[in-house]
Amino acid sequence: MTVNEQLMGLGSWGITLDERTPREILDRLAYFGHVAIVPGRVNPAEYNDALLAMARYVGVVTKREFDDVKRIGGQGMALWLGDSDDKGEVFESPVNITGQTFPSAISILLGSSTAVVAGTLYSAAGAYSGQHVWQSRGKAIDYVCQTMNCEWRVNGNATLDAGPIANLFVTSPTCVVVRKDAGKDLMLTGLTGDMTLSRDVEDFTTRVVLLAEGEGESTATGSANIISNPYLDIRGNPIKRVRLVSESATSTGNADTRAQLQLNRFTGTRNALKLSAQNFEFDGSFKTGDYVWVYDPDAGLFDTSQEITFRGQRINPIKLRVVETSWPVTDQMTVAYRHQDGSWINLTDFFDPEEGSTSIGVGELSRSLTNAGTEPVGPRPIPDTTVPGTVTWDLPFTTGVYLDALGFTKARILVSWLLPLNVDGSTVLDGSHYEIRYGISPATDWQIEFAPWGTFQANILDLSPGVDYDFQIRAVDLAGNQGAWSATETATANPDTIPPSTPAAPTVAASLIAIQITHQLGKASGGTFNLELDLDHLEVHVGATSGFTPDSTTLRGKVAANAGMMQANIAAVGTVPESNTSLRQVKVIAVDQAGNRSSASAAASVTALLIDDAHITDLTVSKVTAGTISANWLIGASIRTASSGQRVELNTSGLQMFNSANTLLVSLAPTGVFFLRSATTGARIDISTVTGLELYNSGGTRTVSLDVDGTFELRSAASGARIQLDGTGFQAFNGSGVQTVNITSSGTATIIGEIRSADTGRRAVFNPSGAGNPEIRFYPQTGTKYAYVTSPLSVDQSELDIGMSVAGGNGRRGALYLGSGFCMLENDGGTGKTAAIALVSGNDAQSGVILRGYMRSDQYDDASFTAGSPLVSGTSGTITYPLIHAYQMYPVATPRAGNAVPFSVNGWGDNYFTWLNGGPGFSGSDRITYWSVRLWNP
Repeated sequence: MTVNEQLMGLGSWGITLDERTPREILDRLAYFGHVAIVPGRVNPAEYNDALLAMARYVGVVTKREFDDVKRIGGQGMALWLGDSDDKGEVFESPVNITGQTFPSAISILLGSSTAVVAGTLYSAAGAYSGQHVWQSRGKAIDYVCQTMNCEWRVNGNATLDAGPIANLFVTSPTCVVVRKDAGKDLMLTGLTGDMTLSRDVEDFTTRVVLLAEGEGESTATGSANIISNPYLDIRGNPIKRVRLVSESATSTGNADTRAQLQLNRFTGTRNALKLSAQNFEFDGSFKTGDYVWVYDPDAGLFDTSQEITFRGQRINPIKLRVVETSWPVTDQMTVAYRHQDGSWINLTDFFDPEEGSTSIGVGELSRSLTNAGTEPVGPRPIPDTTVPGTVTWDLPFTTGVYLDALGFTKARILVSWLLPLNVDGSTVLDGSHYEIRYGISPATDWQIEFAPWGTFQANILDLSPGVDYDFQIRAVDLAGNQGAWSATETATANPDTIPPSTPAAPTVAASLIAIQITHQLGKASGGTFNLELDLDHLEVHVGATSGFTPDSTTLRGKVAANAGMMQANIAAVGTVPESNTSLRQVKVIAVDQAGNRSSASAAASVTALLIDDAHITDLTVSKVTAGTISANWLIGASIRTASSGQRVELNTSGLQMFNSANTLLVSLAPTGVFFLRSATTGARIDISTVTGLELYNSGGTRTVSLDVDGTFELRSAASGARIQLDGTGFQAFNGSGVQTVNITSSGTATIIGEIRSADTGRRAVFNPSGAGNPEIRFYPQTGTKYAYVTSPLSVDQSELDIGMSVAGGNGRRGALYLGSGFCMLENDGGTGKTAAIALVSGNDAQSGVILRGYMRSDQYDDASFTAGSPLVSGTSGTITYPLIHAYQMYPVATPRAGNAVPFSVNGWGDNYFTWLNGGPGFSGSDRITYWSVRLWNP
């Protein structure tokens, strides 16, 4: 593939990567990254983004193909302004520009958040006014440049230069293109090559009428007439060729200017010159957009109004413009990829360089790029509301096979379809193209091909032979209206039926019992290691005469031969049994992976020359393929399966194994030192005498390490929820990375969470879930009740509670409380009647035994007792007991006041009594001491 550059166009590029390109590099080649192609060899790591300015070409990656052949490609940097479908940064709100200079107008359209930023913006005559909406930035910039007779270009570093042609490109040529006698002159550079000239007046126009903004009778118009008309009609009158152009987005003030601009493009002949050359590098002589001199009088390429002196001769060349160049990416260039994160990857060693001619398009822009308008012309352009209908396939498809440039067999399918109508049944008058998508059946990953309107067939290439493919098609009109996808049609690509080329005759040697063949895997037409890459093996046939016909009776064996051997320049060597001692003739037949057989090679004669058993002082062989070595061999060099890439090698340093990227994975040294690893990055196993056994996950994090010094580490992950075991002990972490278990090598253990002695039945549970304090629970064989030991920690002291839960585990009934300075036994029977015995130590007022609740005995059922000494005030009041007794209590109360007062108890109930004093009233710091008792059941 080559690089194609177009003046003010997208262009295209593509490179083919070597099949040995490492997977980690392929995975980094992401869409919308950038590829820079730099003349000469440089190290991208030294220059980084400076390469964007150094590069001869920078392209955007929009295509990736990593099947049998690995390719990447895309378009030029102008893609960031908008693609061929006008996709890009679109103005969804009107952008109004009034009376602005050219640089200001371009700056407004670029904005501040685009991928392309302003570079050098040159001044141009006049001012611009206009409105832009529902179009990409690139289309708007192109419109302004056309209106003000300017041009633009996007540089490799994503900067935009715009202005008059003379500011951007070379308008005084410094290069002469001639058919012969090229070379250097004092002021000019001469290039030679094959030239093809095309000139026509198909687009010649004498008047342009431009329909601008507005509708119906209010449509604004502009016009321009040719000044000098050199052509006459059949009656001798000046010909009249009026071109109508519709630009509904053009304002009234710009209509005449736009009309004159369109006329200027069609008042002369259309000149186009294609120049191709095999052995010249034009970079530095001119660039796309520059003017050059072109001189070939035999082809009519001269202009008598122009005269220059070139290499001592006066010539009259024609001055034409370079509008397109196509050139190959050679092995003298640096290719580097810029990832979207800003890092660079050097692809110079991994791309397949190209050869071939350099093509230069000199003259006018392609007609497809210079249509006068994109709107239909009429009383007033109106939106196209017709939609193409569903396309019908024209069956059956035809299929075939072919060899690609690398020698692989590929299949093609020729699909056909019928002309569709619009959805409303009308004829499609504005058809643009067809879109054909296809994929391996059942298709989920589609590839798209395009076919121009007016065609009814498309040849789909680069398919895998014998594979089923699904096809769908739809029509698209000039307004961008897309029809529905057609029904899916499945077709089977033709299987591989192309036989390999006839191989060259083998080199042979024979013993009394066998024939050894050596083949350089070359074609009979010449060359070595150039048979097709889908080769599978060689058949070896032996006959008595050189003219024998190989068949099943002459087949003596098969010798492996494949693409890997050809790419590594490894000859196919094999031995077949043959005990005949007379002169024998040997032919080989190449067989590919599909079983296709080539014609037989020329015969090679052989007689018994090898010695099967003898004492040999010095032996040179091309390959040892079979047998038993019963004596000692001394290796002075090495034994290896290939010279580079994936291979096994045995030498005086030991045994080594390499992967396809030439990375050493296994090494066994005679000193006892060794290492074995499954890969160098990502998920892998690594064993060596230095570091022991190591395992890594896909992220490259080491999860297992068993060192030769006895240290070790095992972990399920590097962070988050994980288990870890090493020389310090055992640790477990939850999803937040918090350590929940730590058992150290010294014997200490810390466990956060619930611990059970069993899941069901009789069991002890430590730290049960839902418990607010440290707790141990003991469950019986059945049921949900449990006994517990807990410590409801306070700020400045600790307590210990021992008790029992009620049924269901939702409440607690009996408890023994042990704390600093007290011991209390309490029981709640679930009736609200609480009994408690407390032993309190402290000062004299607090020490003692506290008894509260019901008393039980054989004689007095439901007996109860309570006592207290609350603060009181006033001359009467009610004192409430701490609990409700089942029946009426009988209180005894005594006031403890500063002065004796008349006092009496004048009423009581099951949880209170009332009192009176004859005055003076209690002060609020006085107390009434009481006790109440009930000794029988009334």
